[in-house]
Amino acid sequence: MRSFVALVIVFAGLAAGVLWWQSLHAQAQLREQVLLQAEQRSLHVADAMAGQVQAQLNTMDVTLRTLRDHWRREPRERFDVLAKDALASLPPGLVSHVSVADASGHLAYNSLGLETGRYVGDRDSFQVARQGADAMRVSATVRSRLTERWVFVVDRPLLRQGRFDGVIYMVVESAYIARELGQLELSDQDVVSLLHPGGHYLARSRSNEASMGQLVPGDHPFRTDLALVRGTYRGNDVVDHAPRTYGWHRLAGAGLVVSVGLADDSVLAPLAPALRRNLLVTGVLSLLLMGFGGVIVRDQLRMARSQRALARSEAGLNEAQQLAGLGSWEYDLGSGRLWWSDEVYRIFEVDPALSQPSFERFLASVHPEDKALVQQAFDASVRDRRTYNVVHRLLLPGGRVKYVRERGVTEYDGDRPVRSMGTVLDITEVRTAQLALKQLNDELELRVAERTRELALVNRELEAFAYSVSHDLRTPLRSINGFACVLEEGEAGAMSDIGRRHLRRIQDGSRRMGQLITDLLSLAHLSRTEVRQVPVDLSELAWSVVRDLQIAEPQRVVDWHMEAGMMATADPGLMLVVLQNLLGNAWKYTSETPNARISFTQERHEAEGVTVFCVRDNGAGFDMAYAAQLFQPFKRLHAHDEFEGSGVGLATVSRVIRRHGGEVRGEGAVGQGAAFYFTLPDEQLAVDMVES
Repeated sequence: MRSFVALVIVFAGLAAGVLWWQSLHAQAQLREQVLLQAEQRSLHVADAMAGQVQAQLNTMDVTLRTLRDHWRREPRERFDVLAKDALASLPPGLVSHVSVADASGHLAYNSLGLETGRYVGDRDSFQVARQGADAMRVSATVRSRLTERWVFVVDRPLLRQGRFDGVIYMVVESAYIARELGQLELSDQDVVSLLHPGGHYLARSRSNEASMGQLVPGDHPFRTDLALVRGTYRGNDVVDHAPRTYGWHRLAGAGLVVSVGLADDSVLAPLAPALRRNLLVTGVLSLLLMGFGGVIVRDQLRMARSQRALARSEAGLNEAQQLAGLGSWEYDLGSGRLWWSDEVYRIFEVDPALSQPSFERFLASVHPEDKALVQQAFDASVRDRRTYNVVHRLLLPGGRVKYVRERGVTEYDGDRPVRSMGTVLDITEVRTAQLALKQLNDELELRVAERTRELALVNRELEAFAYSVSHDLRTPLRSINGFACVLEEGEAGAMSDIGRRHLRRIQDGSRRMGQLITDLLSLAHLSRTEVRQVPVDLSELAWSVVRDLQIAEPQRVVDWHMEAGMMATADPGLMLVVLQNLLGNAWKYTSETPNARISFTQERHEAEGVTVFCVRDNGAGFDMAYAAQLFQPFKRLHAHDEFEGSGVGLATVSRVIRRHGGEVRGEGAVGQGAAFYFTLPDEQLAVDMVES
């Protein structure tokens, strides 16, 4: 009996130990299974929210590019009206205001009507926009200097002729994004976050204010590998330190991350009653050694509760899909069975009670012009083991058209494809906006081409008018000068000194007028001359000009410095005109300067693809306050009795250089000389600009 009792005790102890071990192990597996399901659920919800956030970013980018175009063209008062209209078209509260900063970093405009001129060049968003390409960027959150609220900035650089000219901002309210994220119907312990690529919070559905300035750890997968697009992980929350299961999705382009964290407590809450009952049953069975059948029954009850919890989870997923306009599907390649989520039925406008989904039923909804594209894309993805990714149209009853984006992957058993699964996203609104924007751009190009044609016609008429007037003026001028010369030769002795001075002024004036007419004709001729670009040795051209100047005035002594081997791709005849004017001006304005020095040098800017040439002298110079008049025809900074000239030379230089695709500018100081810089592209250009 004692042996039997011992055997029973040992058996009972072993049975109880095995039962407890099995119970605890099963509970651990169940928790792990539920947490794995939570990972998938959080990932699906993150995908859905990412689609919604991406749509809002696309809308803001379209508005931002439209406002940027208005800023370039419209006056300030008109732009203010357009900016406020654009803000009114966005969801109320999404964007607090629009600001424009000039190239120096000072605010030139904000739609709130607050003070401009404030310096924002120290903001990271301004510095990144100055150095970056023409793309939309999203900054980290900052406290606004205008509204004192937490915001982040969506911006694009302003470019003028390809150069940075400032930044246009949309200031997005973090609190608004937090409320939008909070509309997803999760438990009160779960959290949805929008994160900057650098790890900072842009918005958070719970404790948004406390999350501002917080940085997620650098070991999170979306920070360690920026090439990853989506994934899951587990960890403690940065703000409230609660353990959660996270699914995340990285948005294309901006790199923002949508993160959905499901709290362990909320995920495991449906299992708690079952786990407590299981422990109770295990304890009773350990003491009484009875009821293996009861354990099985109770385990079955526990699994039933888990199934109901899973059903509630799927219902939440369906709600999230409907919110984001994103449905899911599965296709069994062996049996041909196709499964659609409720949102796919809604997108395809099919009644699930009246139609069983199939691949043929799906193709019947595809626009006839896109069927071949969809079939080829799906077959290629299965054959080449690539991601299925295609945008196409749906042809619905009544002739209505929808645009959808489909993504999917295929599972394989060895080399045999088994099952495909993926998502369907309704992008009709975004696609419609893109087509409308393209139509607007096409119309704008047509208007620009028409305006250019009209401007070219006006310029040709002006050139013809100037040419005709100039020729018509030559005959009376010759008569005036001729009769004045006859009068001087025949009647000079009978005239008083005052009369002879007046006669000389008439002669000088007619000669200057004749020179002005000649220069006007030369300037008009430049607009019609074809630019023939070939390799030109500017050093050799410059020395030929110097030799002509020395021959004309051999008594003058000038210290010439000409850099050797200065080559450019340009029109030789037009470049000779440029050097004759620039070196001729330097020769003229150093005529009263002892120890006159004139130089001609170059400096290459490989990063910008241009070469900068400089003609410098130590002559009379000019006042920089009048520098804007240098290259305007007939604008002179010195009187005729100081230095001769018609005021057309520098205007001619400007026109020739701009026709070569370059720029010209001047620097100087009175009595300290002048320097004139002009640029020529390193690569050959066919530039024939129409100038007003």
